Amino acid sequence: MNKIIIILLSLALTSEAIGFSYECFSDGFFTSIHVLTVDPKKHAIMPVRASGTEFSRETASTLVSRYGAAAAVNGGFWKLDGHPAGILKIDRHWYGTPLKPRGAIGWSLSSHQVLIDRVLTNYPLNACPDGCEIEVIPMSDPIYTTAEEWKAMDYIVGGTPVLVREGNVIEDFSPEQTLESFLTHRHPRTAVGIRENGEWVFVVVDARLYQFFGGMTMKELAEFMLELGCIDALNLDGGSSSVMIVEGIIVNDPCGTILEEGKYVEAISDAILIFSPTSG
Repeated sequence: MNKIIIILLSLALTSEAIGFSYECFSDGFFTSIHVLTVDPKKHAIMPVRASGTEFSRETASTLVSRYGAAAAVNGGFWKLDGHPAGILKIDRHWYGTPLKPRGAIGWSLSSHQVLIDRVLTNYPLNACPDGCEIEVIPMSDPIYTTAEEWKAMDYIVGGTPVLVREGNVIEDFSPEQTLESFLTHRHPRTAVGIRENGEWVFVVVDARLYQFFGGMTMKELAEFMLELGCIDALNLDGGSSSVMIVEGIIVNDPCGTILEEGKYVEAISDAILIFSPTSG
């Protein structure tokens, strides 16, 4: 475990929020880590996208208010016009498909099944012939998930790279074809992981002086997700997009461009919302 992570863990603070667990770790200087643990049997977890007939972008707080969510983190990567930059499926409707073999998390509300794997699709979204059906093609070797399993998923959100698989840190991120600097430089990060007991773990890492101090490398993030007990984990969008909201409060220190509640957030394409039993 990286030395900075050991220091962070020693300063853990814990509080309870509507039945799920929120913790904040800090080194007291440039990095803080926010951890939200959710039981999917008690709280619905759903992705939502920015509103509009065309693709657009909104802040996570706007989406939380609109849907009445109890908590949220940002979702997948996006383009400036609001189009998802990777795979995105909501209520079985496709909004984005990957152009490279990239990580994704898929889940079903009814069965509570969750998949995390590196995937492609049989057709790009804008090149699917009339009457065709988009199918997810797992790209891992050896095979970890199946196309049939992905077909049953109500929701799929893209990210990159897959961080942890079957309780092991991924050592080689190269199959997902990302920039080396994206992996090795320290940045604000957002990640999601699944524990063996089915709990979801959302993590947001701040870098208080973005591009200078704080943040995590991808290897550090993967090791931290494993330390939190995740048997599978995926990196979501990071940088200026990274945000966590708990009980209507932006709990991290984002580095976006929009002033909101005294913090600078970013308008994003989609977010993952958590609903309390009495919300939504």
